[in-house]
Amino acid sequence: MTDAKLLIPVILGVFFMSEAGAELISGFPYSECFEQAAEDNNFDPSFIAAVASVESGLDPNAVSSADALGLMQIKWPLTAKELGIDKREDLFLPCVNINAGARYLGQLTRRFESSLLGLAAYHVGPTRVSDTGQVPARALTYIQKILDEEKLIRVTEQLAERVVERCRPEELMQLGLITHDPRKRRRVALDWLNEYEEVCSISQLVFIKNRVQVWFGTADSSGSISDKVSRAISEREMPS
Repeated sequence: MTDAKLLIPVILGVFFMSEAGAELISGFPYSECFEQAAEDNNFDPSFIAAVASVESGLDPNAVSSADALGLMQIKWPLTAKELGIDKREDLFLPCVNINAGARYLGQLTRRFESSLLGLAAYHVGPTRVSDTGQVPARALTYIQKILDEEKLIRVTEQLAERVVERCRPEELMQLGLITHDPRKRRRVALDWLNEYEEVCSISQLVFIKNRVQVWFGTADSSGSISDKVSRAISEREMPS
């Protein structure tokens, strides 16, 4: 167990939350929902999107073994009802779920007077933070995942501002959701890479590589999708 008071100065230097009102990359899944929820709750949309990406892999229909639902993995029924959501099926609506998650993060941030401790409480539950005054090690790992994810999202945002190309990683993510057949998912992923990898930047390829397992799961059991992305990165990094 790590003292929460010692946690803050260690991580704060790489925490990227900023003022609300920024925009996500064009075409980012559910970008309007993230932007509105972030503005309403005084977060940066990249931060809220990072939480959703780590929690659910940006799958609006995700259901955990603990019955946490949707993009932000809202626990049903207790947390959902505390947030004013009375119908389980409403948690599968992207904007409703994202708004609920952002509101819950806002409540926890205000309660603990710290965005970092708010994240820890979001992951392990507020009682685990308030009763002990310490943060479990697994909460530290979770926080670091959120920070890393936010960095990747921001890199992609910055890239999109500079380059107008056909490479759109969110299209590849959506392809991973169209079928449950691993062979078909592998084929559509490889076809997409064959068509677009040459116009993807290294940052976009790294962004994709870090998400292959989340987006395609068993479809990449042979490693063919990951290997193809890795080769594309290596070729791009080779001196001309």
